[in-house]
Amino acid sequence: MGVAVVDRRPIGLGRIITTGLLVTLSLVFFVVHLRAWGATHRPVGLGAMALDLVAVTLFIIRRQAFVVSRSLVAWIAAPIGAYGLLAVRPHYAPVGGLGPLFTAIQICGAIVGSYCLITLGRSFGIVAANRGVQTRGPYGIVRHPAYAAYCVTVTGYLLENPTWRNVFVALVIATAMAFRIREEEACLRGDPAYALYQERVRYRLLPLVF
Repeated sequence: MGVAVVDRRPIGLGRIITTGLLVTLSLVFFVVHLRAWGATHRPVGLGAMALDLVAVTLFIIRRQAFVVSRSLVAWIAAPIGAYGLLAVRPHYAPVGGLGPLFTAIQICGAIVGSYCLITLGRSFGIVAANRGVQTRGPYGIVRHPAYAAYCVTVTGYLLENPTWRNVFVALVIATAMAFRIREEEACLRGDPAYALYQERVRYRLLPLVF
């Protein structure tokens, strides 16, 4: 694991480029799904689109971190875990013909995920970093509620659009997310406030399970 370092640099070219790239990928994602809406007359990927919109907005307005991980694993896993869903593509063929159910699952995941991200506000980030420890709302139940909601949204999307490509993307996202959680907690563990938070909120994603 890399040693964390203080980062007080002003907004630079790198941040502008990464933000522009993310916005471009999100626009492509939206256009592809809106076309699928027109072809199927159904809101394909609605929950995924809504959650992505919130995540991209918060990425743009995020505050500079106090401490940023220098771990290579953290820098690889973070963008995949956060925005890997942009690699999926619509193929409306819901398992068992239960399209409305899978849309509802996506929307539920998106609503909870959006609430978690909005609770973070400008403390939201991608790479493991300390932008201030958040313990309010859903963060008082599990330490990574936004990731749990993201998993629900991905599951709903996959059941709505079952292709081998989407299955592969979902597995990559799940793997990256596991590494992302590990790296984030390694980065934050040096903060006494987070150490106390870990003692109080013992589970990462699902109470009594993990």
